[in-house]
Amino acid sequence: MRRSTIALSTVCLLLVASSASALEPPRLIPRSQRIDRPIEQVFTTLKTYFSDPALSMFNLKSAERVSGTIVATRHGIDGGTWSRWAACTTSPEQMLDQLEDGAVTVTIKLEPSGNRATFISATADFRGTYGLGSSSTIIECVSKGGLEQSLIAVATGAQSQATP
Repeated sequence: MRRSTIALSTVCLLLVASSASALEPPRLIPRSQRIDRPIEQVFTTLKTYFSDPALSMFNLKSAERVSGTIVATRHGIDGGTWSRWAACTTSPEQMLDQLEDGAVTVTIKLEPSGNRATFISATADFRGTYGLGSSSTIIECVSKGGLEQSLIAVATGAQSQATP
């Protein structure tokens, strides 16, 4: 009887713990849009944009034309830009910590959408390094959507020289 009570308690505890994590909103939310430009043009525009750190301040990590996937990173994001792009939840112990480094990995996925159009999906994975004195902590942050919308605007050709 005692074993079944312990087993039942363990199962109940696991169910409660798993349902609590299921209620948390997702951290990475892709922003998507249909663009009235052929996929080849959109891919070339974005690859060129991410390939020039002076233009975009990003570093191109990969650009796979066949899969339509582009991955780029950026480090050293200033505090003003960071507050427009990302929201970070810190613990009470970290309330006095300052942003030491803001970093983002952007993943762009392109798919054909009709004859001469492209469906673009942009996801930004933000990580902030916060510290006070000699201690620092890396925090996974949530995007506010501003960076992704700026990158979609670059993909449309409307902001070919924009620096998000």
